[in-house]
Amino acid sequence: MIFQRAKGQKLEGRKSMSRDVPLVDYQNPDVVYIHLLQQQAKLKPLVEVGDKVTVGQPVAMREGFGAMPRHATVSGEVTAIKKAWHASGRMVDAIEITSDHKDTFHPTVKKEENPQNLSKDQLIEKMIDAGLSGLGGAGFPTYVKYQTDAPIDTVIINAVECEPYMTCDYHGTIEFSKRLVKGLGYMMKAAGAQRGVIALKSYNEAMRKAVEPYLEDNMEIFKVKDVYPSGWEKYIVEQVTNKTYDNLPSEAGVIVNNSGTAIVYSDMVEENIPLIRRALTITGENIKEPKNFFVRLGTKVSELIEKAGGYIEGMDPEETHYIAGGPMTGNAILIDDLIVNDTLGSVIVKPKPEEEPYPECLGCGKCADVCPAYLAPTSIWQAYEAKNTDLIKKLNATKCMNCGL
Repeated sequence: MIFQRAKGQKLEGRKSMSRDVPLVDYQNPDVVYIHLLQQQAKLKPLVEVGDKVTVGQPVAMREGFGAMPRHATVSGEVTAIKKAWHASGRMVDAIEITSDHKDTFHPTVKKEENPQNLSKDQLIEKMIDAGLSGLGGAGFPTYVKYQTDAPIDTVIINAVECEPYMTCDYHGTIEFSKRLVKGLGYMMKAAGAQRGVIALKSYNEAMRKAVEPYLEDNMEIFKVKDVYPSGWEKYIVEQVTNKTYDNLPSEAGVIVNNSGTAIVYSDMVEENIPLIRRALTITGENIKEPKNFFVRLGTKVSELIEKAGGYIEGMDPEETHYIAGGPMTGNAILIDDLIVNDTLGSVIVKPKPEEEPYPECLGCGKCADVCPAYLAPTSIWQAYEAKNTDLIKKLNATKCMNCGL
């Protein structure tokens, strides 16, 4: 098949701030907040104020498309249902749970006797029961990918982490390499796939050395170029398989999952631990000691910033950028009073640039030069201004992956 491969750009990574700092385990916050929103879907609370809960107990339910539960990430008491900051930059309803610091697990959280004997359907059911969503930033319900009717021959684990500043997947892959490979194996069985691939950047020898000893015969490492957005799903699929697709990777016989998703999935299969924790990076020029954390979902970001040494002395909040997620695709946020959820891979605190970007398009065409999907953003913008829907469709505006370039 002849096609134009997605292209990438070399960016200043700024990963050295947190790259040499191993994951800091922080599993016992005083209070957590479970958002009643996932992607654009509102969740129905299953508990009331005053209820006692245990770790792994379902406390909310996503209904309709992608239906699955969300779970308590600490044991304790439901003390409020109130607004809390979300990674989208909005205040949304959330269940406040005050920890009793006993970390009592729900009876359903128990060791699986023979996980290797679980069937394809049982492995997919585990994803649903555990509330597994993609930890790469999109938060898409993972099981939906595995319910496809398309034949899947390859499962790819995306450990590329191409966004600048972020290093949590790098450390998660190294420190939890055995669990990552186990997760890949279970995902391959759930997909009926014969090939497993772990994609990482070509220079990441530490990741390769950590993962290689656990690989099975039908698994391999694939190195991608150190460019942005080499972690884009379509870029990876094209590089690994020499195939492309229009809408979903399944059209090319592929399912792609983030490395963090594979790691927690191994816990779900073997220990029946639902999605209660993730890795994330707290970094930026205005953070004293940038760090990577492995934390319970619902933890306050302000607590993690404090554990990262706090802010540099003399920082002016009015001259500071707060970013939830990566600097290319993340959301600007107003303050650090943010809550860790499944989509939050980093919080970056940095000075505002000395030069502000141009307020309007100049028609220079540089956006088209760097677009990884070969789009013409200026023409799309002009069609949008003219409210020409037909032209917008012809220009393939829906192929935009919001790369930020």
